Amino acid sequence: MTGTFSDLLALLKASAKRERAGLQRTTAAMLEAAEFIPLGSDVLRQAAGIQAAVAMSAQDSIVLASIVSHLAATKPAESCFLNRNTKDFGGPNIQVMLDQFGCKFFGRFDHALRYIESRLRQVE
Repeated sequence: MTGTFSDLLALLKASAKRERAGLQRTTAAMLEAAEFIPLGSDVLRQAAGIQAAVAMSAQDSIVLASIVSHLAATKPAESCFLNRNTKDFGGPNIQVMLDQFGCKFFGRFDHALRYIESRLRQVE
């Protein structure tokens, strides 16, 4: 029985090592592709206004203010906001706010992936 547990332990260790390596590769790829949105005092002021206007938590209002501020500054032709928190970010008031910047909200990552893939096919 000892051999069986030793084999299992070795398998679990190897699996954990592969998982860590995969996470490191994914993190590195995200860091290369990601654009980081700065958090400044203007965003925090805007967040306070959003929090009061749409009855949202302070944390969620900071996220939304960061996105809206970034969209206003960069004016992308298209953009998406992906967040599984549809309770706070999926409401009509938030959608109107994002629509002003041509930003689509997705509460499911698979829906966002399908949308992005379809948009990429249209561009090709």
